[in-house]
Amino acid sequence: MKKRLAVYSAIVLAVIGLGRCAPQKYPEGLYAEVQTNKGLIVLQLEFEKTPMTAANFVGLAEGTIANAAFPEGVPYFNGTTWHRVAPGHVIQCGIPKSDKPKDPGYVFPNEIVLPDLSHGRAGMVNMANDGPHTNASQWCITLGDRSYLDGDYTVFGHVVEGMDVVFKIVRGDEIQTVKIVRVGRAAKAFRPTTASFQKMVEEAKARVREADARRKAEEDALILKNWPNAVAGESELKFIVLREGKGKTPVAGEKTKVSYTGKCLLSGKAFVSTAADGSPYWGDTGQPFVYEIGKTTINPGLDAALAAMKKGEKRLLIVPAEMGYKTNGFYAKERPNEKRFVISPNTLLVYEVERLE
Repeated sequence: MKKRLAVYSAIVLAVIGLGRCAPQKYPEGLYAEVQTNKGLIVLQLEFEKTPMTAANFVGLAEGTIANAAFPEGVPYFNGTTWHRVAPGHVIQCGIPKSDKPKDPGYVFPNEIVLPDLSHGRAGMVNMANDGPHTNASQWCITLGDRSYLDGDYTVFGHVVEGMDVVFKIVRGDEIQTVKIVRVGRAAKAFRPTTASFQKMVEEAKARVREADARRKAEEDALILKNWPNAVAGESELKFIVLREGKGKTPVAGEKTKVSYTGKCLLSGKAFVSTAADGSPYWGDTGQPFVYEIGKTTINPGLDAALAAMKKGEKRLLIVPAEMGYKTNGFYAKERPNEKRFVISPNTLLVYEVERLE
């Protein structure tokens, strides 16, 4: 009997020992196992670098934060589809399968962490938005280097398993379940609630207001220093006539040739007009383009100025974001083997624009 007990004890200890020595499925961290009809995609979430965005994703996935689409306790992403697949760009999902609103009923600010979290390779996980600080529930996985998105969209994780599945996804494929996996003490303690998430959002909104105020003060100071004699036009548009024109101001429907150079005031990014449609792109010298008064549109500030310029006139224009590309920014068409040209949302622009004829 003693011999049997000894053997039994040895077996039990061996089993316990094996259990203790078994390797973790993942290293320490916070993960999302996204089961699709094409297979499993595993995301590692940057909950320490982007706690608010990770809290939103985890809280919706587990049903622990209040939203407009489902009652608390209902997993938000289960049954959703990949509604956008842009080859070489992203796959996108996050519209809930609900008979109620197709969003969580709230938005929250960007949470940009550069250079640590960049769109610079395939497999990065980011939030989709409709402009700065309008994140909700839609998220994407990049399909290549999309680093031109840096600064405008929040990266909050990356794919650690299943990139082969990511590349197989087509529009309409389903996310069957999203399971959150916590490994390690910090990840296990990360349990978002409605109250904790809302607190982070309110704190982030306060930081955004402070940053906006600082940016506006910096813009105003630069304008006053560099162009103290700028004349105020409509909607905070300012200008200086660098060369007088001749004749009458144009009328609606009149065609004229125009060229410009420009820069983003704070970043210093330079751009020029292109011949095709006058849209901006990289370069040193602006290309002339045909502009029809009242029909061609570039942005409200430039359009308003051209409607008042005589032939041969050249102006320096100071175009606030509200009269420029607003909260959408400008994304030029991609060209092979070139970094995509982008003017970020909420950017104040300075032009030298010339009406040639």
